[in-house]
This record gives sequence, structure tokens and C-alpha cells, in this order.
Amino acid sequence: MKSIIITRAIGIGFAVSLMASCQGSGSFAKLQEQLTAIADKQDTILAKLDTLETKIGQAPAARPGAPAGDPKAPKPGAPDPKATYKVEVGDAHFKGGANAKVVVVEWSDFQCPFCSRVVPTLKEIEKNYGDDVKVAFKHNALPMHKQARPAALSAEAAGKQGKFWEMHDLMFANAKELTDENFAKWAGELGLNVDQFKKDMADPALGKKVDDNQKQGTSLGARGTPAFFVNGRYLSGAQPFDAFKVLIDEEMKEADALIAKGVAKEAVYAEVIKGGKTAP
Repeated sequence: MKSIIITRAIGIGFAVSLMASCQGSGSFAKLQEQLTAIADKQDTILAKLDTLETKIGQAPAARPGAPAGDPKAPKPGAPDPKATYKVEVGDAHFKGGANAKVVVVEWSDFQCPFCSRVVPTLKEIEKNYGDDVKVAFKHNALPMHKQARPAALSAEAAGKQGKFWEMHDLMFANAKELTDENFAKWAGELGLNVDQFKKDMADPALGKKVDDNQKQGTSLGARGTPAFFVNGRYLSGAQPFDAFKVLIDEEMKEADALIAKGVAKEAVYAEVIKGGKTAP
């Protein structure tokens, strides 16, 4: 298993050395292309490694930098899974009940293979909990993924015409086909006004929303994707349904206890997070 842990570190180390070797060369565009290629290859390798580790009965190895002795301990600057954070939903698109007892806020990247992998799990949450759980989507378009930000804008532009989740599903199902041509094609397939869709993609207000989503996640320590907060409690990565279920069920009991004390259902989430942390 040591070889697997070492392999996980290679992509990061190589990217850093490549950046150092290219400093002052003036070829930033070339460097960006090389780093994007490295990121794509590393995403594929890590996905395969996680699958291999699961098959041999071992949890995925900690990424480089995890504190020794406690694999569940947070990395420096990362959210503490034992704490509750003040995670505002704002104007994020969501599924589930508007006044759900439990709110899952996701930070995601349409070009990230791990984000794509967790989509069926989120659908399972929706199926099992219905209106008792709200799943809200926020953007963290990682710079290493060149098409992640355009994809985020595409989803938001579709959302302006009531088709955010339909575009969300199309892009995750076709994560290697994220191009401007396909965004417009998918908009047409969804029955959107394509001209308006293109205008909305270029709207600075939508760009600001995408950027503000990322800033909010970063301020909370959720820098990687996918990242989740379940009633303010941090859960990292493409976890299986059972990992979400543990947190959701615990928070559901807490919500029921608050309601029994007289807290209105629509005020439960605000009550849960009001004293939460605002940074790692």
C-alpha cells in the first residue's frame, strides 16, 4: 500500500517542479496546458486507486499531508469534521424541501471525476429522504480544470430558464465533452432559448455568483471537490451513501428535538448553524 500512497503524491510533486522550471519563461499558456493534462491524468489515476483500495478491503489512503496517527484528523486549514460550521445556502440551486430538517451543501466541479462519481449517491439521498433533506449545489471550479468554470456558467445560465438540474445531470454524464458547442447543443436539447442562454453565460452577475461560491467554500476550508456540509458538519470526498446516512440521521434527530422544543421547522437550519464556525 506504500506504493499507492507514493503514487498519490507524484502528480502534485511533478506539477510543482514543472512550475518552478517554467518560471520566467513567459510561456504561461503552455504551462497551463501542461498542468491541465497532469491534473486530468492524476484524476484518472486517483479514481482507479480508490477503486483498487476498495476492492482489497482497505479505505482510501490519506492524501499527502494528513497528520500522523489519526487518519480522521483534519489537515491544517481544513474543516474539522467534529465541528459545526455556519454554512449559508444563499441563492444556491437545491433539491428537496425548501424547509428541510437537514441541509446538505455541496461544493463541486463539473470536470472533477470524483464529483461525477457522487451524483448517484446524492440521487439516493433524494430518493430516501424526500423533502426532509435539502441538497444545495455550490461551485468550486478548480483552476486545473479548464472547462469547469464555463460549465458552472452553463449550469447557472440553464438555471435562469429553470433547467439547472437537467444541465447539471447532462454535464456530469458527459464530463469529458464539456465544450462551448456542447453547452449550446445541450441547451437546445433541453428546450431552452439558446440565444438567451448564451447571453446569460456571458452575464457578469452569473460569473460573480460562481466566483463567490468558490470564495465561500475556500473561506470554510472546503478547497477540494467534492466537499459537503451536512447541517454544517463537514464531509469530504465522494463518500458512499452510508457515510452520508450516518450524518443525516444524527442531524435529523437533532432537528426533531429542536422542533419538539418549539423551533419552527423552517427555522431549524438557521438555529443549527447560528453559532457555527466561520473558518477552519
